[in-house]
Amino acid sequence: MYNLLQRVSGITSFAMSTLMALVVLISLATPLLPSSPTHDLALHNVQTTSGRLMDPFDKSSRSAEYTRLTFDVDADLSSLFNWNTKLLFTYITADFSAPGFDTNRVVVWDRIIRNERQAKLRLRRHHNKYAVRNFAQTFEGVEGANLTLHVNPVPYLGI
Repeated sequence: MYNLLQRVSGITSFAMSTLMALVVLISLATPLLPSSPTHDLALHNVQTTSGRLMDPFDKSSRSAEYTRLTFDVDADLSSLFNWNTKLLFTYITADFSAPGFDTNRVVVWDRIIRNERQAKLRLRRHHNKYAVRNFAQTFEGVEGANLTLHVNPVPYLGI
C-alpha cells in the first residue's frame, strides 16, 4: 500500500510539526516564569585625567579628558536562570548630559554570566573596564552621571 519512503516522510513531517509546536510553547511560556533579581550599585570615586588615550578606533591625536570610576556591585541574578536561559549579558552604563549633547550613554563595564554560580556578583572597589570620554573632549559643564546595571538574558529558544 505505502512504500517505505512515504512512511518515513509521514513520520518525519509529524515529528517536525510536533517539535515546532513545542518550540512555540517554550517561547511563549518563558517570559511568564517568575524572577526577582536584586542589585545594589554604589559609586565611590571619580577621577578625571587629561591625556591621550590609546584607542585603536580613534585615529585623532588630540589630547582629551577621560574618567576613571571606582564602584561596588552587589547583585544576585540567579533567579533569572531557568531551563531556557543560556547566559546573561550584564553591563553597567554611565548616563550623563553635557553642553551640546543632551544624552550620553557610555558602557563602563560588562560581564557574561554563564551559570547560577557566577550570577552572584560581589565586586568591591572595581574600576571601569572601558574608557569614559565626552564628545566635546572635556567634561566641563557635566553636572553628574547616573550608573545603571543592565541585564540581558540570552535564551536557548525564543526571544
